[in-house]
Amino acid sequence: MGTFTHTPAPTDAEKLAAAQAVALKRLNDAYDAAARPLVRDYPEVERLGWTQQLSEATAYQAWLDAGEQGEAPATPALAGILRGRNGTTGTETLADLCRAVLTRADAMIQWQEFTGVRHRGEWTINDAQTPDEALAVTWEKLVAE
Repeated sequence: MGTFTHTPAPTDAEKLAAAQAVALKRLNDAYDAAARPLVRDYPEVERLGWTQQLSEATAYQAWLDAGEQGEAPATPALAGILRGRNGTTGTETLADLCRAVLTRADAMIQWQEFTGVRHRGEWTINDAQTPDEALAVTWEKLVAE
């Protein structure tokens, strides 16, 4: 004669937690898929410095646009990048690098907007009261709002 093992049915709280985990995984996967084309050529470590690069490039470009009045703004991150890009024989200027950073800024801004959409989705999933509410949260619905 075999043994009998009773496995209790999952509680409502366990069902909700499982649905939230599935919904959050789907959301994060969709976020990655949407963001990947924007950041595909940049390693994660480099992306961590984008905010600093954009801040410095914006300040430096504003200084240039104002006719180089007063002291140039500090650009330690961009100066370091420029030294690496130029090596001993390069001719790229700080103004050139700033233009390149500002051109790339559109992708950075779109990526940040996608990050905000992902946050909103996570909050909605976490606030769900039922498994169906949690599973109803999709990337497609969030970006359409």
